[in-house]
Amino acid sequence: MENVNDIQNAQSTQDTDNNIEPNKLVCVRFPALPLSYIFDAKGMDLQRGDLVLVNTEAGLSVAKVIGFPSQEEASGLDEIKPVLRKLTQEDQEKLEEIFVREKECFRFCHERITARGLPMKLTRVEQMFDGSKTTFYFVAEGRVDFRELLKDLVEKYRTRIELRQIGSRQESAMLGGIGSCGREVCCSVYLTSFQRISVKMAKNQNMTLNPSKISGLCGKLKCCLAYEKESYANLIDNLPKPGKKVFLEQGEAVVVSINIINQTFVAKLTDRRFIKSAVSDILSEEEYNRLSEQKAAENARVQEQQRGERSAEGTSDQDRSRGKRRRSSRNRNSRRRRSKPE
Repeated sequence: MENVNDIQNAQSTQDTDNNIEPNKLVCVRFPALPLSYIFDAKGMDLQRGDLVLVNTEAGLSVAKVIGFPSQEEASGLDEIKPVLRKLTQEDQEKLEEIFVREKECFRFCHERITARGLPMKLTRVEQMFDGSKTTFYFVAEGRVDFRELLKDLVEKYRTRIELRQIGSRQESAMLGGIGSCGREVCCSVYLTSFQRISVKMAKNQNMTLNPSKISGLCGKLKCCLAYEKESYANLIDNLPKPGKKVFLEQGEAVVVSINIINQTFVAKLTDRRFIKSAVSDILSEEEYNRLSEQKAAENARVQEQQRGERSAEGTSDQDRSRGKRRRSSRNRNSRRRRSKPE
């Protein structure tokens, strides 16, 4: 039995003599831990959600069909064990009896933990379908000396007993619940492994670093922060970091904030104006210097042209004023001649 996430890293290849027919592989999930495994359906007509009986290293166990992997996904497995059968009505009745026994085991173990004052929290009890083994899952901050508790359980049930310590994330996967998004937590529905989540993922997505906002029911960072990690990492590489100096057509500026999805940023110019620009608007220093020289040359040309126009206007104004003075003197002379007596 191999974990689905380890398929690509398996060292050996599947024996070609198995001759597994296409679309006859099923991916199943066990109720205790969020791990999925591939089994051979052996021609059974199985659907998603069906309960099947499989043989594991620990014994007979009930699993739930969650998908149908391709031949490529199973190509690296050493061995693909067969599905024994789909649960019958008799198996369903036996499963109900196992659930009742698990509840009784949980109650007794919880009483013994309280009586002995052990720093551990019992999470779940799982009994194999054939009754060959019973596993008690618990959560604790550190190592717990449960030897006396183990003696109590063995003396009570006279079977193989395993006490397994799990983390808070595994506990949430077992118990389930509703996340802040309003949907059932991912770890109890379809996740098959837990990735390492860091605060950097939340920073890259410009999320508020409020523990109550970015933490799940388990108290750890939400698993969904890793869903778009690669996309945000690729997009943020194209954007300048806040505080970096950039060259724009409007002048030198300092980046104030960035918008990863839109690939835009807000920058502050030297004259304290804020401007919104895109990544494509950023110039290199050489391009900026060349553009500045062109603008300076254009401004000098415009100023020279304006000075020429102003000088031409000044000359025409002087000519018009001289012409007016001549006409006025002639008019005065003519008026003088007309005013002389004959």
